[in-house]
Amino acid sequence: MNYDRLIKFTNKVAIFATIALFYWVFIFLIITTFDLKIFREHITEIFYLSILAIFAILSGAIVLNVMSNLSKISSAISEGRGSNTPIKKLSRKTMIAIGVSFLLVCGILFAGNWLSAEKKKNMLISSAKSLVSENHTQLAILANYQFSKEYVKKAENTLTVIKKIDKYFPEVVLIVPDVVENKKVFLGFGGHEYREKDEEIEKHMFIYSASIEERLYLEKVFTGQENNYKFSYSKGNYELYFPALLDGKRVVLYFSDYQRYGKFGS
Repeated sequence: MNYDRLIKFTNKVAIFATIALFYWVFIFLIITTFDLKIFREHITEIFYLSILAIFAILSGAIVLNVMSNLSKISSAISEGRGSNTPIKKLSRKTMIAIGVSFLLVCGILFAGNWLSAEKKKNMLISSAKSLVSENHTQLAILANYQFSKEYVKKAENTLTVIKKIDKYFPEVVLIVPDVVENKKVFLGFGGHEYREKDEEIEKHMFIYSASIEERLYLEKVFTGQENNYKFSYSKGNYELYFPALLDGKRVVLYFSDYQRYGKFGS
């Protein structure tokens, strides 16, 4: 039996499996540390399970290599001879190439995360335009805002029906400006279903909490200084503020969605 050929083959397999393991760990650390969302659920699960295949190949190659080396040593001892295989060292160019490849992989992962977020943004914008177009009459009624129990009931029920028509539709909240205790605030409707037993309904129950940046944006929208949408994403959370002018009245539709996975793959 040609042990030299088998040893060389298992050495190559072990080296390739080890390199694959290093890259797998590197990719996993980057994705986990920065919470990148790139591939869809199926592809992501395959990636996580692939480490089992890598370990199986690496373990098999190591076992075969050890057995072949022991057999060769045994044969060499019985024949009164041995063989010394020189150890090859990695060249400087190879080391640089490996370092550059890790940077390239890192760049590809961040680019994939950004492209996935862009794809999600386009989907949210499309959903917003579709909602305004298909429900213009109902939303125009809500745009004529005047806080009352009847308005709250109408807003909550209307938005609940819209969201339930399509099971993949993101969460949506209708935002309007108001004043509570002499303070300018924003009220959000659609966050929970209206219940008939809710006898006492007050404005503070519907105050929309937002960051300083978001409040400044909303103020500009309702004063006519801003007409563009505002999109942001972080750790799988996607948010879109979509201004709409309905029969001369301004409202902002807030869409939010959370995705554990990206948008690429099957």
